[in-house]
Amino acid sequence: MGESLRERAQREHPDFPWLDPARPDGVGAWLASAGWLDPGERFLGCERAGEGNMNLTLRVRTDRRRFVLKQARPWVEKYDGIAAPWERSLVEQRFYQFVAELPEVASRMPRLLAADPAAKILMLEDLPGARDLSAVYAGGAAPTAAELEELAAYLGALHAGSAGRSDRTLANRAMRELNHEHLFVVPLDPENGMTLDAFEPGLEAAAHELARDPAVRAAVDAAARRYLADGPCLVHGDFFPGSWLRTEAGIRVIDPEFGFYGDPELDVGVALAHLALAELPSELAGRFLDAYRKGRAARPLDAGWVARFAGVEVVRRLAGVAQLPIPNSRDRRVPLLRRAGRALVAGDVLALWSAP
Repeated sequence: MGESLRERAQREHPDFPWLDPARPDGVGAWLASAGWLDPGERFLGCERAGEGNMNLTLRVRTDRRRFVLKQARPWVEKYDGIAAPWERSLVEQRFYQFVAELPEVASRMPRLLAADPAAKILMLEDLPGARDLSAVYAGGAAPTAAELEELAAYLGALHAGSAGRSDRTLANRAMRELNHEHLFVVPLDPENGMTLDAFEPGLEAAAHELARDPAVRAAVDAAARRYLADGPCLVHGDFFPGSWLRTEAGIRVIDPEFGFYGDPELDVGVALAHLALAELPSELAGRFLDAYRKGRAARPLDAGWVARFAGVEVVRRLAGVAQLPIPNSRDRRVPLLRRAGRALVAGDVLALWSAP
């Protein structure tokens, strides 16, 4: 076995403050050295905060408060064989600073309390009772219509409030290139190394069939070009149930490290894709779209691009690396993968819910 990305980075940067939940004393020592503890405040401990894919996220307890630390490393935290841009924490920091000027957006996100660019660490508000909505894929509590309307309002305010205010620090090119690979390339690569039939019999053959369809490939390639091009407004970039928190204060949105100036259809399409992946009814998708359109959207949505981005997201979640906590199945993934192909080609997002 060769040296892992984690091992190499830690060897090459021995003085970098690599936070480790297994070594809480080191976390407490770093907080004290950074001046992030108030005079007399005592560090009590920390634990992982959720199952974050991209970054190490810790919930910290002191004798006075709780907060979240989020550290970016030069690998994907959940898949540490995949390299990731180390500077993504700087983009996320700038995202929080940018939206602080948009009350309708900032009020639906945790507050950024402090940042250390050299250590690639953000200190964020801890939201009481927070749990993401990832359980929805396995039949857990689905977002209510009211929660989906809140999420749509968040997107509308983000897109409209950022339109015409392009910020070069939010281009996020490196993260876009990484995500481009996993959105548009890996899922349709027959040699991607995925053993898809472990999730559902016949899924691998269905994915290969989709990859051979020239109309699907053309639609995916068009969406890929659109994704890499700059757009009119700031997008969240990863707007799915893993980034949606149900808290004591209501629904909240986290993890904007994939944010960039792009097309609003990306965020809307990704959200609708996950409603389909969670097997939620199309009526909820309609409620979400209606709420977005009634809000202060950046511009009218292009339905075709919404459908293409939604279809691509379904394909990547069923045939790519970033699998969701969907239970192993027999007749769930394959039909949805085929419907995603139809949505891509037809430019109709409701095809995700339509029978063949």
